[in-house]
Amino acid sequence: MNTAPSPIDSPAPILTATYSPEDDKIRLRAAVRLDRDLYERVKAAGFRWAPKQDLFVAPCWTPEREDLALELCGDIDDEDTSLVDRAEDRAERFGRYQERRAGEAEAAHAAVAAIADNIPLGQPILVGHHSEKRARKDAERIQNGMRKALRLWETSDYWTRRAAGALRHAKYKELPPVRHRRIKGLEADRRRHQKSLDNAQEMIAKWSKPGLARSEATIYASFDHVSLQEEGKPYRSSLWSMLTEDRITAEGAALAAVAHHETTSARDRRWIAHIDNRLAYERAMLDEQGGIPAQRFALEVGGRALVGREWLVIQRLNRQDGAIVSITPVGSYVRGVEKIVDYRAPEEGDAEKVAARSKLPPIVNFPSDGCREMTSAEWKKSTRCSEFYRMHRVKASDTHGAYRRREAPIPGGGGWKTQAVFLTDAKRVDPPALEAAPAPVFERETEPRPPSPPREPSEARARADELRAQLKAGVQPVAVDQLFPTPRGLARMVVWKAGVAGKRVLEPSAGVGALVQEAQRQGAESIVAVDVSWPCVRALMRIEKRPGQRLSVHHADFLALDADALGGLFDVVTMNPPFANGQDMAHVTHAFDRFLAPGGHLVAIMSEGVRFRTDAKTDAFRRLVDARGTIEPLPDGSFLAVGTGVRTVLVTLERT
Repeated sequence: MNTAPSPIDSPAPILTATYSPEDDKIRLRAAVRLDRDLYERVKAAGFRWAPKQDLFVAPCWTPEREDLALELCGDIDDEDTSLVDRAEDRAERFGRYQERRAGEAEAAHAAVAAIADNIPLGQPILVGHHSEKRARKDAERIQNGMRKALRLWETSDYWTRRAAGALRHAKYKELPPVRHRRIKGLEADRRRHQKSLDNAQEMIAKWSKPGLARSEATIYASFDHVSLQEEGKPYRSSLWSMLTEDRITAEGAALAAVAHHETTSARDRRWIAHIDNRLAYERAMLDEQGGIPAQRFALEVGGRALVGREWLVIQRLNRQDGAIVSITPVGSYVRGVEKIVDYRAPEEGDAEKVAARSKLPPIVNFPSDGCREMTSAEWKKSTRCSEFYRMHRVKASDTHGAYRRREAPIPGGGGWKTQAVFLTDAKRVDPPALEAAPAPVFERETEPRPPSPPREPSEARARADELRAQLKAGVQPVAVDQLFPTPRGLARMVVWKAGVAGKRVLEPSAGVGALVQEAQRQGAESIVAVDVSWPCVRALMRIEKRPGQRLSVHHADFLALDADALGGLFDVVTMNPPFANGQDMAHVTHAFDRFLAPGGHLVAIMSEGVRFRTDAKTDAFRRLVDARGTIEPLPDGSFLAVGTGVRTVLVTLERT
């Protein structure tokens, strides 16, 4: 025990003991640390240190633990906290764990948020681009940070469930059916100890017989399993072996056996007294709760008991000490009465139908090929000595009804192979004739399952699922020529300027979908994305579709398409086309001429070269812009977040 106040090494321990009948545990509280010898005694008795409760606790009561507690404390008081109180303390402690893990998860997630804004999960890394090394490093930091946050959110959810489970378990143990089942277990334990006590008293009477002969002592020792520790031997020897080998006298064996049984008798009496006290407590608590539902009904054979959702027809009532403890349903296994939640009295004729169904087939006795002949006395003697001599049930066939017959093991057959038996001195009984009426059948009745209330996931579980989905997308290293994904802030501004809400939008050369996802967020009615690169198309296809929005992805060279290939003209076109060799002008001109509907808007990010180059293509493009739209410079460094310092402009065109 290394954590304070783990009780070791105190010269003057002060201990108090309590006992709780709710969980049958003894608790020891130490005001100071115990010395090592005393600590070892407490530990050897089965007590364990519970640091959160600041005490020692034994898993259950035993006479030895009670004796130790009385020796150390002088008295054992009643535990002043209930099972629910202790469960609430645990739930509060688990709640603190949950809050700490949730705070750590938030911090871990915030630490990678800035990096994740630069490389969204699911975005390809440009192989061969000057930003590849930094992007790979950032992507690894993103994923490691998110894995850490995911682990912490999952731990937070675990402690949330533990807190709820602690309270649920405590309340479950107080339910009347559970308490009744506990009472039945205690009653079984009491019968076991009473049987042991009765057997010990019987053996004391036998061993105490005056003038006990060695032969009688040997017989008693053969079924009374008492052993002694002989001097000089590392193991205990049975009284029977010591008597047969003449290593002990009959008088010595009797004294040893009586001493042994007196010790066990005293222990059994302690157990019986303790169980009686527990039974009195449990029965009083059960009476205060109103008992179990079955106690309100007069159960009868033929009646129907509701167990779970199924109505079971009662075939037999099983009693213990005059009280009904369980039922045997027709065609099913035994159920405790504590499981019964409702009951219906038998209808007219139900009891007779159950009796007819429960009736055993007749026992036959006739000679047949391969049967074994025995007398009634031989059969009776054999059944007492071996379980392989038994009654075998034969099902009905086309020629006879069901019956039972005697069977015995075949000599040399290993014991499990049997043959029919014919009692030569008993009356011959042939198989019964085929029954005209089949056995009564009871229809199965099942209550409909009540609708389960919707279970809202905890905040921690929802955050963990969100992170898990993001991590599933991952960061894909692929080769994509001229791909410079639109930074999030710039994409937001481009889409806002285009005015996509409620409109049909085209995104040619869509890349990994920065503009597509922003159009989704700003309420576009439908979006068509086109790209020539398969890696980009796969990234686009992973974008989650939103309710009420349509998103279609096409793998094609945009310059080779027309509007009919994409379903008609578009209200809005948003673009970030490739810049090399004037491709941006070709893409924007093609989109404006072939895809933009009258009254539509086109907003494109382009290279700054369209403002100052003097070649014929650039001059023609500037004339188009002068007639239909505007060019405005974008701030320097707009694309530094994705690894390039290229200067860019924003071109806006409108078709009249």
